[in-house]
Amino acid sequence: MDYQLVRSKRRTLALRVAADGQVEVRAPLRLGRRHIDDFVHEHRDWIRRQQAYWRARPRQHWREGDTVPHLGRPVRLRVTHAARPRVELEGDILTVAVPPPALEETVREAVEAWWRRQARDQFQHSIERQFHWFAARGHELPVLRIKKMRTRWGSLSQRGYINLNLALMRYDLEVIDYVVMHELCHLEYAHHGPQFHDLMDRRMPDWRRRKQRLDQVLPE
Repeated sequence: MDYQLVRSKRRTLALRVAADGQVEVRAPLRLGRRHIDDFVHEHRDWIRRQQAYWRARPRQHWREGDTVPHLGRPVRLRVTHAARPRVELEGDILTVAVPPPALEETVREAVEAWWRRQARDQFQHSIERQFHWFAARGHELPVLRIKKMRTRWGSLSQRGYINLNLALMRYDLEVIDYVVMHELCHLEYAHHGPQFHDLMDRRMPDWRRRKQRLDQVLPE
């Protein structure tokens, strides 16, 4: 199986399947090629599932009348012209005003900029609402960073940042809360071992049901 190899100072191997089906492997600097090939071979079924997912996934369009998911519900795009980009949500209509011509890429960029502003409040509220237990354990509130990530919904850095995927704005607060809780639990345990899962069970008993809603899709 062909793949693109990217070496860095990381300690572990990681796989990514892009929307065009290209496989990318991230590996430690000195890891032998045979180990990398074996890793790809062991994950070949997962790779094929991701490639099939991208082939079957309908492309999101950003035109007048198209539907876009926003916080778990569909909203319909109304595209108009304006000197400066402006986005307003009223009911189930998302009005996007952009300079002419209203190219799909321009509309998408305007919506994503609006999402980023909305996400700052939505994500921060979710973090603070669920942080009280971790604060009592002596942890400091992590600093929110909003990113576009292709293979992760969130991550927690050792430097005190909680990184959340902008694409979570497509989902309702139940899903957002799950991703936030997952990352907060990494304040206690950096791994995904039994202790981590036990903590997830205590802090969010239905987390597996919420997780299932994300397992079948990848971030854009």
